[in-house]
Amino acid sequence: MAWELSGQMLESCNCELLCPCWFDVTATPDQGWCGTAMVFDIQRGTSDGIDLSGRTVVLAATIPGAFADGNMTVRLYVDERASPEQRRELEAIFSGQKGGPLGALGPLIQTVLPTKTLPISWQREETIDVRLGDVALLHYAPRSHPSGQPTRVVAAEAMGAVDVAEGQPAKTRGTVFHDPDMRQWNGDSGMISRFTWRG
Repeated sequence: MAWELSGQMLESCNCELLCPCWFDVTATPDQGWCGTAMVFDIQRGTSDGIDLSGRTVVLAATIPGAFADGNMTVRLYVDERASPEQRRELEAIFSGQKGGPLGALGPLIQTVLPTKTLPISWQREETIDVRLGDVALLHYAPRSHPSGQPTRVVAAEAMGAVDVAEGQPAKTRGTVFHDPDMRQWNGDSGMISRFTWRG
């Protein structure tokens, strides 16, 4: 059956300043490899008759080289508040089983680690902090012009892969990711976007 999700997407990775993958998916990451986490704050959503509003999913990946070269190791983290039915639908969508933007990433993924369910908490003020259990603290400080106007990136190449039109770069210093089954990383590259997906 049809599904639809909309909300806020926050991406961070181990690059400095701004990840080059946003502009060229064949570019080599700053450190030669990429550790990334994409947080999906689902503000409205349904799938197969299940209400998914208010749930959070994090998709993390370790990429050994350029994004386009694939060989990714990925893991989903699902908000522990999700019911078994919500988790089933969220796993199906964010693993690409139900198509949509993430369905196209399948050929780039080499290893899928088991999904983890854990507490995901938010703190939203001038900056945004997302705590992913004992795995990660993801920090976002939106970048802006000295006048206060938000910095914007529009129609960058990788935005097509996740079906978003524009984003606001963010400083992410203070972020730390340490899942023992994946490479540990921190960095200062982030992007905050809005997404609306259907499948």
